[in-house]
Amino acid sequence: MIGILYDEGERRATAILKGFVCSWNRCTFCCFYEEAAKDLDDLTSTAKSIIKKIRDLTIKKPVDRLSFFNGGSFLELPWKVIDDLSKVTKQKMVDVESRPEFLTMDSISRLYKVLSPGKLVIRIGFESVNDSVRNGLLNKGISSYELKRILGLRDEVKNKFNDAIEFVSYVLFGIEGIEDESIVESVKEFKKFLDGVIAIKYRRYHKWMPKEVKASQELLRFLRANHIDVDMTESKIWKINHQP
Repeated sequence: MIGILYDEGERRATAILKGFVCSWNRCTFCCFYEEAAKDLDDLTSTAKSIIKKIRDLTIKKPVDRLSFFNGGSFLELPWKVIDDLSKVTKQKMVDVESRPEFLTMDSISRLYKVLSPGKLVIRIGFESVNDSVRNGLLNKGISSYELKRILGLRDEVKNKFNDAIEFVSYVLFGIEGIEDESIVESVKEFKKFLDGVIAIKYRRYHKWMPKEVKASQELLRFLRANHIDVDMTESKIWKINHQP
């Protein structure tokens, strides 16, 4: 879907923007490229429309948190668009997603300066700490070296920004080929070195994609006890090509 959703309980607006097709675009479980912008005009006009919707929302409702999704890495958006988004992000808690290769001290510092958030949460789709799962089954294209680099970068960012910036990893579950033990291991390892974990239930959109598997109650209990959030992918956010 492209648009915004509002959670009154969390005082949170979730904005789904158009971006260009993800530079990697080879993950076996993802088809968000189907909602990619046709061109720069399409991308910028959609962003302007969503900024207006957020501004209109803040007149009617309290918004303390903004979560941005664009079918790829937030830092793949043109800086002009990011600068435009800063009109609604100042002093709010802001969530963005990024592949690790776009994250450096320079890029994070610039992003923080432009958005001026109360807190910036960077969500990274590592999905699994196990390299054979991450790059074999899921084809994430994220090496063990890159994973370790981000863990070190997180420490550097903490030294500079204290708790104003957080790093969170996604962990995927409910997909054929990932055992419960591997999911539990990923959660435990990411929690040691990052600021939290968000569990994402896999959702199959096409027959050519990996099959879904039902998560055990034992695994769900573990995830709910050890995660910032367990996303069962049941909200409108996950409906491809759906306009709210």
